[in-house]
Amino acid sequence: MESAVKLRNYSARTLEAYRFWVGRFQAFVRSRPTAKLSNQEVRGFLSSLAVQHSASASSQNQAFNSLLFFFRHVLRRDFGEIDGVVRAKRHRYIPVVLSRREVGAVLGQLPPPYHLVVSLLYGCGLGQSPDT
Repeated sequence: MESAVKLRNYSARTLEAYRFWVGRFQAFVRSRPTAKLSNQEVRGFLSSLAVQHSASASSQNQAFNSLLFFFRHVLRRDFGEIDGVVRAKRHRYIPVVLSRREVGAVLGQLPPPYHLVVSLLYGCGLGQSPDT
């Protein structure tokens, strides 16, 4: 798989992710020979990620793309249609943003020098969480 990934100039992180998901799939099918694997096992694996392991939609998609790559470019066969897979639900991210009045109320409670530091952090956008 490494040579197939490098041949297509994919990043090292992509190779790492593909190896991870193919390894999880291998454990799921209990290391059965690749010649006996079909879309049924892929469907079962992807559904188990959503149901038993509560994987996120992006993780499930990454697992699917890893297996698609593995089957097409390493095993050199297609696993056909993958329908009937239980899909992981996407959660809408709703950012929490304080109004100007709320920011003013917070800043009004801070004594010097904290007021200055927090004002500078907020004004430069440095007070955001790492998720944003």
